[in-house]
Amino acid sequence: MEELKALAYEVVESLKAANLRLGLAESMTGGLIGHLITNIDGASRVFLGGHIVYSAEAKCVMLNIPMEDIHSLGTVSKELTQMMLNQMTELPTDINLAITGIAGQPIEGLPRGTVFIGTNCCGNVIINKYQYKGTREEIKQQAAIQALNLILDYLQTIR
Repeated sequence: MEELKALAYEVVESLKAANLRLGLAESMTGGLIGHLITNIDGASRVFLGGHIVYSAEAKCVMLNIPMEDIHSLGTVSKELTQMMLNQMTELPTDINLAITGIAGQPIEGLPRGTVFIGTNCCGNVIINKYQYKGTREEIKQQAAIQALNLILDYLQTIR
C-alpha cells in the first residue's frame, strides 16, 4: 500500500507541475484510484472527479453507454474502455483514465485478473490489456499501480 501512496503523491505533484487536470471512470477498482489521489494534500487543484461505474447499469446511466453496446462488447473489453473514455465529457479535464476488469470470478470467457486501462491524455488515447494474479485486493492494487504509472509515463513525456 505504501507504493500506491507514493505513486499517488507523485501523480498529484506531477499534475500540479504540468498544470493539468485529471478525471476518472473506475469500474473494477471501485474508486481506489480516486481514494488514493484524494488522500494527497492539494489534490483538488488537479483532480476534478469521476465516476465509479462498477455495474453495467452504472456505465449505462452515468456514462450514457447504451446497454446493448455493453452487452455486445462485454463489460470488460478494449472497446468498452474506449467508450468509457469517450463519455467522460462533463468535466474540463486534460487527462482521463478509464479502467474495467475482473477481480473476482471469471466472466464473459475472460479469466480472473483481466484488466483494461485506457488513458486519454490531451487527445492521445492509449488502451492496454493486462493480466494480474492474486486475491481480489491484490488485483485491484496492481491495476491501480499500473493506472497511476500510465499517468506518470505520459507526464514525463511532456516535461
